[in-house]
Amino acid sequence: MNEPKQEKARWESYAEEIMGKDSAEMEAAVAEYARNRHESSSTQNKEELARWEEGNRELAKEYQWVKPEEYADEDARLGRILSYSEFISILRNKCGLQCFYREMGSPQKIALWVHKNYMTEAKVACWCQRPYMREWEVVRFDEKGVPLDSKFRGWRTCLLDLRLKEMLTEEQINKAFGSPTGKVAARYNQVMQSVRKNF
Repeated sequence: MNEPKQEKARWESYAEEIMGKDSAEMEAAVAEYARNRHESSSTQNKEELARWEEGNRELAKEYQWVKPEEYADEDARLGRILSYSEFISILRNKCGLQCFYREMGSPQKIALWVHKNYMTEAKVACWCQRPYMREWEVVRFDEKGVPLDSKFRGWRTCLLDLRLKEMLTEEQINKAFGSPTGKVAARYNQVMQSVRKNF
C-alpha cells in the first residue's frame, strides 16, 4: 500500500507540528528585526565593536605563523610555473623518487603518493594543484587575518612537505629545483633551515 506523498520531509515539518506555524504578524516582526538589528545600533556600540575587533586582530597577530602581508603581492609569488606532470617528472627523473598521483575527488587537486622503496607501502606526501602550480603558495585569509586555505598551491610547499616527511633531502631538492633567494623565499628558507637543525 502506497503512502501519500508529503510536500516536506518529516524533519522539515517537525517544528511546525509541535509549535504550530507563526502568524503573518510574527513573521513580519522577525523579518523586520533581522533587517534592522545591526543598523539600529548606537554609535557607541559600533565604536566599541570596532575597538574589540581591532584588539582581537592585534592579539591574533602574536600567534600567527602565516601573516596576510606576506601573501599580499600575488604577482611576486608567481615564480616558475610547472604543470603537475612536469613536477612529478622532475621528482622521478632528477630526484629518483618513486612516486605517483591518485585522484582526490576534486578536478583541481591530486594527491602525490611516495614509495620509500618498492618493498614498503606508499604514503601520501602532499596534494598538488592541477593543471599548473605556481612556485609560491598563496593563502586565503578571513577578515581577522586568520589563514583559511590555499588559494593557489605552490610547488615549493610540496617540496617542503616532502622534506618534512623525510622523503627527499634538501640536497636532492636544491639539485633538481634550484635553491631560491629573495624576499619571497624567506619563509621557505626559514623552514628548510629549521628542518636542517632538527634532523
